[in-house]
Amino acid sequence: TVWPDTRIQRCLFHVQANIFGLTGMRPRLEAGRRLRRIALALPRVRDGAAAADWLASYNQWEQDFAGFLDEKSEYADGSVNDMHQRLVRARRMIRGRIREGRLFTFLDEDLTENGTIPSTNNLIESWNGRIRDMLRHHRGLRLIRQLKAICWWCHQHTEHPETDAWLAANAVTDERLESLYRKAWENSPQGRYETFGIPMRHGTGIDWNDFHTRVDWPSND
Repeated sequence: TVWPDTRIQRCLFHVQANIFGLTGMRPRLEAGRRLRRIALALPRVRDGAAAADWLASYNQWEQDFAGFLDEKSEYADGSVNDMHQRLVRARRMIRGRIREGRLFTFLDEDLTENGTIPSTNNLIESWNGRIRDMLRHHRGLRLIRQLKAICWWCHQHTEHPETDAWLAANAVTDERLESLYRKAWENSPQGRYETFGIPMRHGTGIDWNDFHTRVDWPSND
């Protein structure tokens, strides 16, 4: 880690979106509906009291549906899995976010002495959008050229850009970019599989439950 003491704030919008992705927009089960309401309240947290209330509401959800989430399904091949897999995944994800202590960093008084801290990465996303727009206006560039264009764009939009001579002398070389890209690829699930034969982790394959139901399908006979 380059800056090991840097405090990190999770984007609350994306945490909310991750929960919605597991509950769906119109959950059928009461546990899903309750969790979705809790997720809706997350971006509205503005102070320590609201953060404590949000954590309390989530803890109450876990307690109320603990037995429900622990229910198991046994399949014809003898395997056993969680009956409510998506909600169990949501619980695991939220527990991890709470445990890492990065949900409400923006409320730390020691960090807000010089101004407020955003709870989302909307500002970053706006810059990413401008970079994507630049690439759309320069279609046809091969990958290395795209990466160089991004480096150039970021440099030109810094507060005090260097001279053209400095940029030419210190520009990232094609070889350096290719090396960085290969390292990133080899560390990705698909890259590990294709490069080293390491199987991809759970979540990248087909889920049996996506194509089957736990009850008999109604017949028209």
